[in-house]
Amino acid sequence: MKILFLGAGAVGGYFGGRLVEAGGDVTFQVRPGRAQQLSNRQLVIQSPLGDVKLPVKTIEQAVGAGPVDLVVVSCKAYDLAQAIEAISPHVAKGAVVLPLLNGMRHNEDLLHRFGADAVIGGMCQIEATLSPDGDVIHKSKFARLVFGPFEEHPANDRVKQVLSDFAELAAKAGFTSSLLDPVDQALWDKWVMIGTLGGITTLMRGAVGDVMAAREGRELTEELLQEAIAVATENGYPPHADYLANIRKLLMAPGSAFMASMLRDIERGGQIEADHIIGDMYRRAHEFGHDATVLRLVYCHLQAYEARRARGGLS
Repeated sequence: MKILFLGAGAVGGYFGGRLVEAGGDVTFQVRPGRAQQLSNRQLVIQSPLGDVKLPVKTIEQAVGAGPVDLVVVSCKAYDLAQAIEAISPHVAKGAVVLPLLNGMRHNEDLLHRFGADAVIGGMCQIEATLSPDGDVIHKSKFARLVFGPFEEHPANDRVKQVLSDFAELAAKAGFTSSLLDPVDQALWDKWVMIGTLGGITTLMRGAVGDVMAAREGRELTEELLQEAIAVATENGYPPHADYLANIRKLLMAPGSAFMASMLRDIERGGQIEADHIIGDMYRRAHEFGHDATVLRLVYCHLQAYEARRARGGLS
């Protein structure tokens, strides 16, 4: 099968690179600067699971490109509108879209634009970043990719074949992968986790261990987690008890350096996914009549950061 990754950042670069390493036919659609970087340095992955340096195929726009079977969207949520326009020619030629963004709103946007027969659900779990030179720095041995059809939109025969082919290739790559049918519960579980992690670490401007060192850190984290759980439950996807036990270990580990990528974005003065990850969760909580006090505080905090950044107040 032919796969196109929109973006070759930490997420797209890692998973796309591992698929190339496994023998996959992968092309990266990237901006000119990133294309030049990949041409000069190749795609470099530094990882506890094995370093690799790979020549990769790149294009800068879809116009003139040949058909692909699967488009993996690995951009940040604030670039989604541009991403939709960038991949439209591929979808028009028959490509299936697999987004790896956090939250749920992007799925609604993609389904609205391209239809249920062209969009499947997906999520990834990885702690990775890009070096100043554009190398993918994978910070742990954990890398997981989950994908599959939505409960409300069962896969047709063509999508089933794409999913089967992709699952076969992913099984050979240097990460854990799962084809789930339906995929919805995994997406909501990830949102509960990342919403709580992103919310508490950005609000407190510290890693999990720093929050746990605070007098009310554990209690405040639990309050935020319960608000996220309530949103997932109201939407019909309450997290299972064993999953919650595992994420509490991650979210409440004393001394842990674990933090959301959104906090790293704030610390470098970058754009953040405030509306997509926190704002949308708060909106859904409000619609169901929940107070969601901590979500409200987190969202206000992130909006204030964005306002300050927009007026140049971070320099």
